[in-house]
Parts: sequence; C-alpha cells; structure tokens
Amino acid sequence: MSDSSEQADVVVIGAGVAGLAAARRLAEAGTSVVVLEGRDRIGGRILTVRDPRFPVPVELGAEFVHGSAEETSDLARRERLVLCDVRGERWRATDGALTPIADHDFWKRLTGVMRHLDARRTPDRSFLDFLESKPGGRALAHDRRLALEFVEGFHAADPERLSERAVADGGVPEDREEQRQARFLVGYDRVPAALATNLGDRILLSRTAHHVVWDKGRVEVHHRASRNTVPDERSAQARAVIIAVPLAVLQQTDGETAITFTPDVAGARKAAGQLAMGTVVRVAMAFREPFWESRTVRRASGTRSLTELSFLHSADPDIPVWWTPAPVRASLLIGWAGGPKATRLRASLGGRGDIEDRAVRALARQFGIPRARIGALVEQCWYHDWSGDPYTLGAYSYALVGGSRAAARLGRPIEDTVFFAGEAADTEGRTGTVAGAIGTGYRAAELVLRLTRRHPRVRR
Repeated sequence: MSDSSEQADVVVIGAGVAGLAAARRLAEAGTSVVVLEGRDRIGGRILTVRDPRFPVPVELGAEFVHGSAEETSDLARRERLVLCDVRGERWRATDGALTPIADHDFWKRLTGVMRHLDARRTPDRSFLDFLESKPGGRALAHDRRLALEFVEGFHAADPERLSERAVADGGVPEDREEQRQARFLVGYDRVPAALATNLGDRILLSRTAHHVVWDKGRVEVHHRASRNTVPDERSAQARAVIIAVPLAVLQQTDGETAITFTPDVAGARKAAGQLAMGTVVRVAMAFREPFWESRTVRRASGTRSLTELSFLHSADPDIPVWWTPAPVRASLLIGWAGGPKATRLRASLGGRGDIEDRAVRALARQFGIPRARIGALVEQCWYHDWSGDPYTLGAYSYALVGGSRAAARLGRPIEDTVFFAGEAADTEGRTGTVAGAIGTGYRAAELVLRLTRRHPRVRR
C-alpha cells in the first residue's frame, strides 16, 4: 500500500463539467487544485463518439444546449466552438399515420397545461396528481398527455414522484428564447476539453475517491486506482473539497464508487434524499440511407416529405421519441425513452444486441415499414447504459414531492470546507443541464476563493 499523497489548496472529486469548471476557475485565480476522476476520461455524462464512416459526431450523453444556457454559450464563444440551432419539423406517429406538429403549436399546447402548475402549492404534490386534477378540463385532455410525455422524456422523471412545485419553478421553457435548442457541430466533448485546458497533470484519471476525512479548514481525501485488484491507496490533502459527482453516486452508502465522510455530512445527504436520479435509454443508429425520406414513408405522411424531420414523437411502449441531426442531413437517428418507460425497457434488455432489435422494432411501428427492411439498413448502433455505469448510476436529477428546495440545500457549503457542485445542486431550475452543472462549478469555486482570500493557506 502506498502512503504517497498530493498537497493542494482544494481537491475536486469528479471531472465532469461541474468539477472541471470549478478547477478551471480556481486555477485561473492561482489556487492549487487536484482533480480526482474515477473514469479513464474527463467529461462525465458527456460522451462523444467519432466514427470516420459518419459525417457527424455521435452523442451518447448530453447533446443539446437548451435556451440561453449562458455558461455553455459563453464558453463556446471564448473557445470558438460552433453552435448550430436545431432546425426542422416535428412529427407525430399515431397508429401508422404520420402528422406534422408545428413547433410553436407544440410549445403552446405544452404551456397551456403547465401554466396551471403552482410553484407555491402547499402541500406539494406529484406531477401525476396535478394531471389527475384535470387542469384545463376536457379541452386540454390531449395536451395533458403531451405534458406527461414531456416530463417523462425531458426530465427523465417518474411523474408519480416528481414535485409539482419544482416543475412550476423553471421546469418548463417559458419563451421562445428558452425553447431554443442547439448542438455543437464539433461534438460536445469539446466543452470538457476546453474547461480542462491548462489543468494538465492536476487531473488524476482512474482514481476513485472513496473516503473524505475532514475538519473545518482541513480535508484528506483517500483515493485508489479504479477497478484495480492491486491495492493502490493514496490521499490528497487540502483546505477544502468540492464534491462534483452525480447525485446517485453521492446517495449510495456502499458500492465501488461510494464516498464515505468522517464526520458524516448528514445535511447534504438529507437534501440529496429529496432528489432522485432519472432513468434514460438512449440509442444512436446509423443507416445506409435515410429511410424516413422514402416513398413508403411519404404514403404514411400524406405524401409530405420528411426530409426536414427533426423530432418524431409517439406513444411507443419502448422508444417513443426519435430525432435527427437536423439541420445537418445525415442518416442518423437518436432514440430516447425517459422515466418509467426507460426503467421498464432497461430492465427487459438482454444485452447490446437486444437494444438494437428493440430500436428497430420501435422504428418499424412508428414509420410503418417492415422490421426486416429497417434492420437491413442498420450500419452501426451505439448505446451506453448510464444507469449501470458505476460512475453515474442514472441520467440526471429531479426533485421529489416536498423537495423543490432540496437542490439549494444540497449546494450549501459545510463548515466552509465541504462544497458541492453538479447539476443536482443547481438553484436556478437548470437541473439536468450542462449549463446548470457548469454554473454550480463556478459558484463552488467562487465560494472557496472567498474563503481562501480570508484565510490564506500557511505553507510549510
């Protein structure tokens, strides 16, 4: 067993965008920092695949920049990363028929239901209970179904557990600016790469932090080689620690990526217990040709071309939502299931080949094309099981009933020594977003910097 240790002003646990944003801000201010990352890569829930056979990067994790997303957009401008607004047409598949949905009509119908939410409702209730109260009456019956699909997909949430107050307070884009979506033409992984610029050997990959021993103004973080049968214990000592791991990793009390605290951080754990990690099944499929532009599909769409297809919505039991890289034209579709549907689908999968088969069957149902024909066109299928990934254990967070303020409580420092960052700790209604994660990293760094300016580290 090694007794070697690192010395720094601050230890950051996690090299997703929250941890990297915090480390970058600290380093720019001249504060020494060590970043511990269990994976052999940076980026966390950003996972970009590049295949020379296909013209665009394939995202298996975060893909969209939602709304103004100031932190992400500012970084893109500084680093000259090209953002492209999503353009194209929404369609809906119902009983073998394809019908267009005007984008403004989609958001109008959704907000028509969501405006009945109450951000101050006491007591809080679940989103499903809200829907079952039939807001808007019979006239909004179909739109309530759309709202249910939205929270299951967009929030990856179980509507029986999701807080009405939390959704009312920032859970729905309210204007055209916030309804915009964009993507990085160069791939989302350029964002963590940009944040890591100049951090160099301050980032220790394949090092899993498992025990934080702390007292006010002093921490010792014990870490070991990830998935290594040979003991390789080390420690990092600092004035403060920033915990920037996904919610489900923080919530666990045992397991290969669990972190224990001495003394315990009971307040943070209580806050984390009022949040939940959603489930997502996301599959990317590349085809030899864009079959959705075929004559067969035109017959299902009333002779209209789907050349401009951006999103396809449905009530499919497996994979209800698909999208293209529009406005870029490429023979690529991304399938998405969130919430309870994703939980059921994931539990029924027998392996990587099974997800491809289920995806092909879902496409066949929605486009009205024989499964064998679609299957014969598949060139590549990519899938990452985020819920089974020990460094993530889920997709992203949402607030449980009674937990609409839990993110703010999670973000509070403990004794000016233990700080938390990550999308689950965002206080501006941006949980589940890269911008929210980056913002919490910047915030944690600024809190630490105020502390270190008041109490400069004594060098020995």
